[in-house]
Amino acid sequence: MSYGSIPLGTAVPASLRAALDQGALVGTFQLIGHTTVTEALVYAGADAIVVDAEHAALDLTTIEQLVRAGSGRVIVRVPEISSAISRSLDTGAAGIVVPHVESAAQAVALVDAVRFPPLGSRGIGAARAAQYGFGMADYLATANDSLLAIAMVETREGLERVDEIAAVDGLDLIFIGPTDLAASLGTAAGSAEHRAAIGRIIEATLAAGKHVGIHCADAAQAAEYAASGVRLLLVSTDVAFLASTANTSFTDSRR
Repeated sequence: MSYGSIPLGTAVPASLRAALDQGALVGTFQLIGHTTVTEALVYAGADAIVVDAEHAALDLTTIEQLVRAGSGRVIVRVPEISSAISRSLDTGAAGIVVPHVESAAQAVALVDAVRFPPLGSRGIGAARAAQYGFGMADYLATANDSLLAIAMVETREGLERVDEIAAVDGLDLIFIGPTDLAASLGTAAGSAEHRAAIGRIIEATLAAGKHVGIHCADAAQAAEYAASGVRLLLVSTDVAFLASTANTSFTDSRR
C-alpha cells in the first residue's frame, strides 16, 4: 500500500435502511474489538460493518465504542433474541442481525424487539442512541423507520420455512449464512445442492419484497450475488483480511 492511494469512505449514511433501498451496500464482519479497526474499515470504504457479538469476544462497552467509531455504519449481530437486542440498539447501532432464524415466530419476535410501540415492544431508555435523553423525541420519531431488523437463514429448517419468514411484516432483510447452511444441509459449500438452496432463499425473499444479504468469500463472489439482486454484501472478515494480507506479505518477503 502506498500512503494516500486509498480513497476515503463514503459519506455518513442518514440510514442504512434507506440506503439499501437505493442500491447494494458492501462491507464486512468485524471480530476485532478495537475502534482502530472500525475506523480503518470506514476509511477503506465499507458501507456497512456488522460487529459480530455472536462469535467474537465482545462485551457491550466494546460494542458501544465500535458503534461510535463506525459513523452510522455499524450493525450488531447478537447471539440470540434477548435483551442484547435493545441494549445493542441503545448504543446507537444502525440495526440488528439475529442468527439461526428458523420460523416466522422467531422473525416476529425479532421485529418486536427492534421496534418501539406500537410496532413492537422495545423499551425506551435515555442511552447513547437517544443522546442520553436530550434527543429522545427525535429518536423515538425516527427509529422505527430507520433501524434494520435482519434475520439470518442458515439452516435446513430456516430454508424449509423461508417463505413464511420472508412474509413477516417489519422484517427488512434476510441474510444468508452460507457456511452454516452447507453444514446444516450436510453438503459441501459450492455444491449444486448448496447453490440451489441459496438461490431458493434469494428468490423467496425478493418475491416477498424484502432485501437479501449474504456473506461472501471475496469480491468476485460479491459481484456475482449483486447481479442476483442481493443488496447487503459482507465480504470476508476483518481478521481474514489481516491474516490473508499478512500471510501474502510474509510469504512474498521470503522468496
